[in-house]
Amino acid sequence: MVGLMLTTYNQLEDTKHTLQSLRQNTSHPYRLVIVDNASTDGTVAYLKENGYRLVENEQPVSLTEALNQGITYFLADPEITHIGWIHNDMEFYPKWLERLIDFLQDKKDIGKLAPVSLHLFGPNDPQFAEEFMASNSGVSYPGNTCPWIMPREVIEKVGLFDERFVKCGGYEDWDYNNRILEAGYNVLITQGSTVWHPAMGTRKNHDESESSGKNAELYFRKWGIHSPKV
Repeated sequence: MVGLMLTTYNQLEDTKHTLQSLRQNTSHPYRLVIVDNASTDGTVAYLKENGYRLVENEQPVSLTEALNQGITYFLADPEITHIGWIHNDMEFYPKWLERLIDFLQDKKDIGKLAPVSLHLFGPNDPQFAEEFMASNSGVSYPGNTCPWIMPREVIEKVGLFDERFVKCGGYEDWDYNNRILEAGYNVLITQGSTVWHPAMGTRKNHDESESSGKNAELYFRKWGIHSPKV
């Protein structure tokens, strides 16, 4: 059973589209929780009216706090074997999640796995997506992107995200990747699974230059390096 967490901050129409795509294209067993970051556009009311599991933040929290809320929610469920994070500006294709799980089951040394976004290779077309995934089923390489999925035991070993990283300023993912690598696992992207995610659907509407600077300073100080390892 996969636990998928979706983080939201406004962008209700994007969220509706993503939820519909997820329902239509995800046949592998999963449970979904939505962590809302004090939305003001009716997102919370819509999610409640439609019966979604919801972690509601009445005041804004950082991305790391929101992720930890979702992870903690699923760690309390003993049936959850994998935990993943999706964005509310994504579209999904049939078997995207099955292919990730199959890849993880074949390669036990992977701590974090992500699909590629099809927009890097071609049109937003289910048939093209199926052909692309089938022909690239064995292709993987080190990298960092979203959505991602991690085995439960990796999260239990590595721990939660570092909440010193503020707002949506970034670097929290690079920090977590480094911790996964230190624990002896790989952080990979596979072309054997794909979604449609041009990215920055929420973040592009907000100036994160100040928080990005703070997070970069923390990252470099913590790791003593000036570029992410993965």
